[in-house]
Amino acid sequence: MTSHAKRLFGLALSLLAVSGAWAGRSAMAALQAPQPAPAAAPEPAAPPAGQTTKLSPDIPYDVVLTGSTLEAAQRDFDQFAWEMFVALNWTVDASGKVDPQKVIGSAPSGDNPTVWETWKEAGGIIRAGGKPPTPWGAPPEIPPVCRFAGGPSKVIAQAGKVPLPLLVQSEQAFKMGPLIDQNGVYARYEIVVDQPMFDYIVANQLYSRAGQQSFKGQVEFPFSDLATKTLGSIMVKAAWKILGAGDDPSRFHVSEALVYTPASENPPVQESCAKEKLGLVGLHIVARTKSAPQWIWTTFEQVDNAPDYPVQNAASHYNFYAPGSGAPINTVAPQPWDPAKKGPPTQVARLSALTAATQTINSQYQALLAAVNPRSVWQYYELINTQWPASPNDPRNPLGRPTPPFLANTTMETYIQGALVDGKVELVPQGTSSCMNCHNNATLTTAAPSGFSYLLSQAQ
Repeated sequence: MTSHAKRLFGLALSLLAVSGAWAGRSAMAALQAPQPAPAAAPEPAAPPAGQTTKLSPDIPYDVVLTGSTLEAAQRDFDQFAWEMFVALNWTVDASGKVDPQKVIGSAPSGDNPTVWETWKEAGGIIRAGGKPPTPWGAPPEIPPVCRFAGGPSKVIAQAGKVPLPLLVQSEQAFKMGPLIDQNGVYARYEIVVDQPMFDYIVANQLYSRAGQQSFKGQVEFPFSDLATKTLGSIMVKAAWKILGAGDDPSRFHVSEALVYTPASENPPVQESCAKEKLGLVGLHIVARTKSAPQWIWTTFEQVDNAPDYPVQNAASHYNFYAPGSGAPINTVAPQPWDPAKKGPPTQVARLSALTAATQTINSQYQALLAAVNPRSVWQYYELINTQWPASPNDPRNPLGRPTPPFLANTTMETYIQGALVDGKVELVPQGTSSCMNCHNNATLTTAAPSGFSYLLSQAQ
């Protein structure tokens, strides 16, 4: 066991002492208990001793622990999350390479093309008939219906947070249903992976059923290693909304893309494609590191997505909430679901308010981003939380003891944030989103564990 892992294990034991017994929750769960939204964001505060809050294009190799308490560890993991967010959203040049001289958000528009958007999209990895992936760096395959003059090369095809080829299912995790914005338009999703993860999939032929059947051993995606300065596997899941009436593009990272809707028989949907301006509303960043073989799970949202529950002092505009509408909270739209047509807007509220510590680090980074450029779109994003394994190498708990036990993004786990019972929020196992618990169930097509990646389960 590494010294870093021993330190995390010690934190887990401290957690047990505090709670008296581990019952699927941790002291961090108490910090996540619903609480009224603050009247205003906290003023930027100095980072704790040992932490350096800065904007850098360097992707962090691992979490660096600066304290000996659980709360200190959570701050360190949140620091890692923000470092990831900044580095992966750093400016790239026309060739897709990082431009260290152009700071994130420094362009006159306040926006910029990003690192993660140059990575390999799911549709280029898992292909029809088990065909090998297209090469790293190859442009996305464009459906014939999208091949019209002047169209961008980016294709957004998923209408649900599920990997290809389940494009026709307009659903989120656990097939709960689509997310529909206040303009009646379905949110869209994409999944990308970095080159170390892509190369591992290709080298082991995990992109096809035949390759998975021939695969021997256990899926072990490469991990990032601070000691050797080696970058490992990183997955990104993004949620987008088509910008329309009431939306302010200056508050979003914007991408022009071909929004593709495949044909479907049930419900009957006609194949279509349109060039649209998309605003980024949600971002999962998942990294496998030497100290966290169960991966580090972090999630960000655009600040205008939804209010905290119970809703108090609502703003005039949200992406997924209409003040005074009276619509039920976090309720799936009735079927049929047709992403090619407008549907009833989803009335979304966040069931676990951000902790005070997370709000503090958010204010620090938002202030740094605004200082670069007052028009920076990146100042309008916030960390929701970071989930990490407190006991990464405990043989009695292969899952690593997820801390905090629950984590949800309102754009990707809208309907499994928790339960509302008599107006109160209940966070319970099996009924509330936990990234690590959920992805621990991911398998290959052979039913063998797939290293926390659902992408491989879709191989043909």
